Amino acid sequence: MTGSDGSNKSIKYVLAFGNPYVEEDSLAVDIADFFLKHPVPGVEFHKCIAPDEIMNYLDKDFFILDVVAGIDDVMLIEDIDSLANEPKASVHDFDLGFFLRMMKELGSLDSVRIIGIPKKSSNDLDKQAVDDLRGRILSFVRGFS
Repeated sequence: MTGSDGSNKSIKYVLAFGNPYVEEDSLAVDIADFFLKHPVPGVEFHKCIAPDEIMNYLDKDFFILDVVAGIDDVMLIEDIDSLANEPKASVHDFDLGFFLRMMKELGSLDSVRIIGIPKKSSNDLDKQAVDDLRGRILSFVRGFS
């Protein structure tokens, strides 16, 4: 389905943030790597390095995939104001939350859908746990039409 602006409205984009060099901050990127090698129809995964890459997706149906400290299961975060305002283990965590709040203040972003995943390393999870995590992420993405 193509929108009046020429964009493909049926594709959902998942923007994965994380630091591949920090184990407990790399799970979202590892998951994106899997889906880049094993594509899912109607869903495109993209690894993002900087928060401003979100600007390229403002006219698209997108989700942010990132690790969240203090959670044990996959969760959907839709309130920008609920994002913690304190620095985390990696600089990108602070930058992403700050960038999203700034975009909201400037009126560039009304809402956001962040799929938060536990702050764990792929190495800490067995194959079944990683498969379950991937399935939960896809169920969140497919649950929005």
